[in-house]
Amino acid sequence: MDRRILLTGFGLLLLGGGVLAWKVLVYGQPLQPVQPPGAWQVEMRVAVRGSGEPGSVRLALPLVHPGQRVFAAWSSSESLDVSIRSEQDARIASFTGWMEDFHQIAYVFRIERFEQDQNGLEGPADEPPEAVRSAYTRPEIALPSTAPVTRSLIERLELPSPEERGARIRSIFAFVRHEVVEVSAATDDALLTMVQREGNELGRVRLLVTLLRTIGIPARVVAGLELGDGRARPRHWAEVWHGNRWISASPATGALGKKPLDWIVLRQDGGPLVEATGVRDAALSVAALRAQLSAEDVAAMMTPTDPVFSFLSLYRLSISTQAALRVLLLLPLGALLVSVLRNIVGVPSYGTFMPMLIALALRGTGLGLGLVMVAVVIAIGAGGRALLDRLRLLLVPRLSILLCLVILVVVGFTLLSRTFETRDFFAGIVFPIVILSMLIERFSLVLAEEGIGAALKKGAWSVGIAMCVYPLFVSDQLEFLMFSFPELILVVVGLLVFVGSYTGYRVSDWLRFRSVARRAIEDAS
Repeated sequence: MDRRILLTGFGLLLLGGGVLAWKVLVYGQPLQPVQPPGAWQVEMRVAVRGSGEPGSVRLALPLVHPGQRVFAAWSSSESLDVSIRSEQDARIASFTGWMEDFHQIAYVFRIERFEQDQNGLEGPADEPPEAVRSAYTRPEIALPSTAPVTRSLIERLELPSPEERGARIRSIFAFVRHEVVEVSAATDDALLTMVQREGNELGRVRLLVTLLRTIGIPARVVAGLELGDGRARPRHWAEVWHGNRWISASPATGALGKKPLDWIVLRQDGGPLVEATGVRDAALSVAALRAQLSAEDVAAMMTPTDPVFSFLSLYRLSISTQAALRVLLLLPLGALLVSVLRNIVGVPSYGTFMPMLIALALRGTGLGLGLVMVAVVIAIGAGGRALLDRLRLLLVPRLSILLCLVILVVVGFTLLSRTFETRDFFAGIVFPIVILSMLIERFSLVLAEEGIGAALKKGAWSVGIAMCVYPLFVSDQLEFLMFSFPELILVVVGLLVFVGSYTGYRVSDWLRFRSVARRAIEDAS
């Protein structure tokens, strides 16, 4: 083997493997994905429509709170100045500057939610500290605990004696939970919720806190997020002081004393998550993604001591960009396998990358449905070609007609999916159909140049190679490795150098000429 090929191939292998070893041994990055139940990456985006004058946007940030820990955060605010201030019940990021046209503000953080045994309302019911009592039993505009109607309601509820603090909390919680209906379009005012016996989530929480404060039990409204893969939505619940700790209480879910692992706290004063002045409008959207590492490992990876490594980490990118790169970084592995099958095994196919693109289409549709669509496309190519040959059309218009037939088949699949209530079918196959349309073009060209037998043979082998590549594209382990260690691409390139330098017999050649070789051996003996 040529010395330059050896130096190039081994150099790339050592470089890529060395960077990977450095990350693993020095920074402690894991080689396998871990799926902790409470580790999330959350992206809060505020779209701002300016008014052509100075303004500000205030965004609630995650708090250091029992049961949750923030271990990495970064923001993007275009040309706006950013300042973060901590208050007793909130952390607020202020984005200020000249608000012209449109602005996009982003705040991304990683957070761990872990189990915290709150023991419900069990345990001693000592008197709360004076600081807690004075801060969380006083009336407020949104929590009118001294209003006559609230005191009248408390009398009608016939609560247990004041010494039975836990029982009193349960009685008021049960009243709000079962006697006040939640209606999303209803009011968030505590008194109106009480009088009408209906309110939205915030209205019911405010009523619960108001009634608890009326009987002298410290309580507060908490604003936060309920996280889910790909999305998040605002939630409100209450926290009640009992047994020298805060106890969560959610009328919406009926949970008293235990907060779900997918809920995080942003504000403990019940305030809005985003406020703006000097702008025409500001809209908040939140996306969430489960972290693939334990909290300690993610923290070590996201905030390394080396600033260069921190800057190059792909985990700093937005969630949508990460999702695209996770697919893109698998393509080199597919290209390596296709190169081995083509150059060393000697499998024929439609071009070099068409099998890999077919595998990518199968990733988007699923193996079963994808193979059906490939078969339909090849059938359209064969049948359509036979019909169009009689019209003696030129190549490009003929291929365009075949493409139109593929699109009609897609429309039929879409209507069929609606019949079976598969709502997201069309959204998932748009990109695969583009690939399959390229497949029908390759099939038609081979059909015209080499005949139906060669076209079907290469089509079958192309699908076979795609099925070999498909497991690579759906492997969570490989996706994690390539995204966490993109330097592995250098290792793939090094291997491709060796594959590309191979000029010996392919496996298919040995199989094809084995009878000739056998006769030669027999004649020689």
